[in-house]
Amino acid sequence: MEKIEEKILELFLYNYKLKFNEIEKLTKIRSNKLTYHLKNLQKRLILVKEKKYYKLSEVSEYLIPYITNKNPILPVILIAIIKNKKIFLYKRQKRPYKDRLSLPGGRILLGENISKATSRIMKEKFNINCRLKKINSISLEQVKNKFKKTIHTFLLIFVTAKTKDKIDEKDYINQKNCKKNIIASDYNLITRDLNKKIKIKNIISRI
Repeated sequence: MEKIEEKILELFLYNYKLKFNEIEKLTKIRSNKLTYHLKNLQKRLILVKEKKYYKLSEVSEYLIPYITNKNPILPVILIAIIKNKKIFLYKRQKRPYKDRLSLPGGRILLGENISKATSRIMKEKFNINCRLKKINSISLEQVKNKFKKTIHTFLLIFVTAKTKDKIDEKDYINQKNCKKNIIASDYNLITRDLNKKIKIKNIISRI
């Protein structure tokens, strides 16, 4: 999303509806440019116009927590599937940690709980049917570059799942024999938290 559109949407964190001249005054965007971006946001069904007022569409209300000029952390589920004291790992194709052995994982999508996200991630990425067994731990990971600057922050939700599907034996790894090839944070979770169990409440709120 363009910076100008982010600037417009930020106004709706504090206002249910705004007139064109109110948006223009608050954002200090030229009227012709503002008109273009408002039309674009309407076309994408992010904003709707009712009489003289613009407001977020019902389907775009989910954007509210994500409208920010700050860099938020990324919550990620990491999934352990164990067999004969070995763990299912795969070689990452994406940065960061490209070409390192990794626990399977991914983001939680809107409307999912941890159980549903765990099953979806394994099915989508590896065509493995599984179900959540337990939640092991929650950790905050800060990834720093060689200048010791934090470039990524992840909230790691480490879980254990089980499956009846047949997985190739070569995909089960003895982590102790491959420590240098495994992402350091994943290795720490496996060795430190695999036998732990915590609870996370699933709260449903209505507005």
